[in-house]
Amino acid sequence: MNQIIKKADRPTCDCGTTRGDENARKVVKYSAWGMIAMGLVGISATPTDVYFVCRKCKQPFGRMTKEERKSKS
Repeated sequence: MNQIIKKADRPTCDCGTTRGDENARKVVKYSAWGMIAMGLVGISATPTDVYFVCRKCKQPFGRMTKEERKSKS
């Protein structure tokens, strides 16, 4: 089976930026309830998705797994 890898799941972008580079920007997405909890109540919420975007070519890459997100908190 030939499985297609999404751009957000690749370890680098097309120009070669990796997670640790200064041109990598972290993007965190929360569920609607997570945003409400953080905004109105002030409770910290668990993100639903975390990935990086290259500042040069604007491509998403390096999605963090659930295990990586749990170990960071």
